[in-house]
Amino acid sequence: MKAFILLALAGVTSITAAQNTNAYPTKPITMIVPFPPGGVTDLVARELAKRLSEGLGQPVVVDNRAGAGGNIGTAVLARAQPDGYTLGVMTVSAMSIAPHIQKSLSFVPAKDFTPITNIVNTPGAVLAGIKTPYNSLPDLVKAAKAQPGKISYASVGLGSLPHLIAEKLSLDAGISMVHIPYKGAAPAMQDLLAGVVDLSFESALTNTVANYNAGRLKVLATTGSKRVPILSNIPTVSESGYPGFVAQGWFGFFGPAGLPPAVTKRLNEIATSMLRDKAVVEKFDNLGIQADPLTPEQFVKFLQEQDRIWATTAKGLNLQLD
Repeated sequence: MKAFILLALAGVTSITAAQNTNAYPTKPITMIVPFPPGGVTDLVARELAKRLSEGLGQPVVVDNRAGAGGNIGTAVLARAQPDGYTLGVMTVSAMSIAPHIQKSLSFVPAKDFTPITNIVNTPGAVLAGIKTPYNSLPDLVKAAKAQPGKISYASVGLGSLPHLIAEKLSLDAGISMVHIPYKGAAPAMQDLLAGVVDLSFESALTNTVANYNAGRLKVLATTGSKRVPILSNIPTVSESGYPGFVAQGWFGFFGPAGLPPAVTKRLNEIATSMLRDKAVVEKFDNLGIQADPLTPEQFVKFLQEQDRIWATTAKGLNLQLD
């Protein structure tokens, strides 16, 4: 009799859980963005929030939790209840790079999140000052091999994505350059334009395109897997002599670990539908980012590959920030 009662209670619990999932959502949803308002990550997240609100029939409110290179907002999502009411747009910096250069993270990317889909890839670029003699990536590599440790490049900081892109290229090409870290993209770009540094490695193309079109800098190569529509005349690093080279940012859609599969599936369907919308694809292309709709299973494999890439690069640098 006792066993029968327990079995009956288990059945009721199972039915209730299924009903709750089917009813989802019944209240507003919070979308964590680990960067300030106005940036590309925020713009992408707000486009997604709008589509989710339309598809789910509930408000989706963006909550910007900036700080520590995205780690603060990422940690907030890791601690959230897995009920589908707290979701997030997380980036390569916290999810794939930070685990290999910071020992004191309060989250474990492979365990603390439910991957829903990648949203966009964000190809970067290798930039050269307008007065430098480099007009292509092979020009740069040839000069760097002839003058090891003489050519300088700017990044937005030690351990940042542009820093690691530069070091990955250095490892692959067998060259040595001088890293000049800056506190942000604006001062790094300013010194490149002024000729204080020879090169800059970028992980976003908005400022790059404007300055390139104005004739203030050279774009030697882009770092994604394919050419960028707004810089269609610029070859990728892969096309420039390093087949298979891909080193780019990405913004992905996640929930906390334990998100119900039915909720994950529904969120994936809405997000990937948005990413196949021609108007959205064109809008993202004009920002220099590329829509990348994936199934949850494909996204898991993508994350595993990203972890491998950045673990290898960080190990080669022997870089620890804490």
